[in-house]
Amino acid sequence: MIRSTQSRLAIAMLAALATGSVYAQATIESAQSRPSTERNAQDANAEAQAARSQAQAAREAARAAEQARRSGAVTAEGAAAADYHAYQADQASRAAQQAANMAGNSANDANGARAAARSGTAHGFGATVEGRTASGQAQTASALAAEAAADARAAAQAAQDAITAPPPPPPPPQVEPTGPSEPLVTFTSSPSNSVVGDYRIDFAALDSNGNGSISRSEAKANATLSAEFDAVDNNHDGKLDKQELAGWM
Repeated sequence: MIRSTQSRLAIAMLAALATGSVYAQATIESAQSRPSTERNAQDANAEAQAARSQAQAAREAARAAEQARRSGAVTAEGAAAADYHAYQADQASRAAQQAANMAGNSANDANGARAAARSGTAHGFGATVEGRTASGQAQTASALAAEAAADARAAAQAAQDAITAPPPPPPPPQVEPTGPSEPLVTFTSSPSNSVVGDYRIDFAALDSNGNGSISRSEAKANATLSAEFDAVDNNHDGKLDKQELAGWM
């Protein structure tokens, strides 16, 4: 019985020593992990704050888009476009808020890992990994919030542009094709060397030298006869007698 009691006591002492050793190791690892978990928690908190600011900016952009939509547009097309862009801004605002919530949750996880490392209740390596993971998730969520906020601002600007857009210019008038315009032309025909013009002449007056014929130079006194001299000069002797002029006058 005494030996059995001594054996149990020895086992208890060994267990206590082992427990103390494990506790001491955990305390050392926890102390070593504190700087890392501190940095991770600080980074996560900063990312969460940035994400909240982006979510606020996205909400303001969504409100501006909705206000532009309600103010009315110049054209029906502009009103439809403003409705669409206001909807986009609202969706982007919701996405930014969701990302901000994710960043906040990740920051809480990082803070929990830091608290565990400080108190020594968590394994040092596990606390470091948990804090680093939470910090990375907070950074990703913050980037998503910033992207969503940018989308919300772009949609708000598009909504404002839509309500002020002027109506499109009217289309150019349709012109019916037509053929080329041709001037009216009157065609006449007459036989070669025909006699036309003023037929009333004074033969004696034109026959200035009194030789009974009219030369080419004498015919110049009558413009019409001079122009048609060759047509009247039937025998082509270069002068006109009364017989030749009889057919012309």
